[in-house]
Amino acid sequence: MSFEPQLKKNSNIIVIDDEKSIVDFAALILQELGFIKVSAFTSIKEFMESNLVFSADLIFIDINLQGTNGLTLLTWIKVKRPSTTVVMFSGDTRKEHVSEAKMLGATSFLSKLEFDKNVRELLNKWNVNYPLD
Repeated sequence: MSFEPQLKKNSNIIVIDDEKSIVDFAALILQELGFIKVSAFTSIKEFMESNLVFSADLIFIDINLQGTNGLTLLTWIKVKRPSTTVVMFSGDTRKEHVSEAKMLGATSFLSKLEFDKNVRELLNKWNVNYPLD
């Protein structure tokens, strides 16, 4: 059985990566696809203080974050709000990272390389039509 999140134009989407250029690029791609509520964070502390975890529909998390592992953040999110859809993304797509992320509750794992192509493929897999109206 596959899980397909119900994403809409006004879905709350969050991108967390410690590299500003990556979060800016990912947010831009998501906005180009039609999502209007995209929040980008380069600091886990800022994300946690924002309380957006409680309203997020989809969160993208880099696996290698400054000061912590993205898998630790994934675990925290799943404890706080188990229904949140989390997608891990990284330039490091070793099998053990992918397996651990899925075991901890990530819905998917994307390569940062060609993020625009990979996120479009993921949305297609979830039957999300874009650009969103």
